[in-house]
Amino acid sequence: MNAPAPLFAAEFPATAMEVRAQLVRVEAAFGSDRYDGDAVSDMLIVLAELLNNVVEHAGVSGSGRIRIAVSQADDRLRVEASDDGGALPPSLLAGAPAPVFDAPVEDLPEGGFGWFIIHSLVDDMTYEREGGRNHLSFSLAA
Repeated sequence: MNAPAPLFAAEFPATAMEVRAQLVRVEAAFGSDRYDGDAVSDMLIVLAELLNNVVEHAGVSGSGRIRIAVSQADDRLRVEASDDGGALPPSLLAGAPAPVFDAPVEDLPEGGFGWFIIHSLVDDMTYEREGGRNHLSFSLAA
């Protein structure tokens, strides 16, 4: 069975400014009444976490390329993302625990929420590394 044609696709430099610009484009493409607002919001949250992680942690900021494609099959939005950064640590794919909040507010970590959020919002996330590129895909209810 052939994969559905993407409703949105882009390839862009791995920079924070370009990630922001692409998130605006994705939001505009899916901002109609055709899609559940919560699903689009969840997709944007996950994409923002994933793409910003590529820029900040994969060693490609400014020099690498990111590709994203979003398609719809039945009642699911399917997102595929790839980049030419370093391999994703396997521990991040197994799920992430909720951050611990047993400290005063001023001592809480600034980060550590991203992968917990990602795993909380998506279904059937898959990852593979092939030809020097990371390939991550997931789906959510449309």
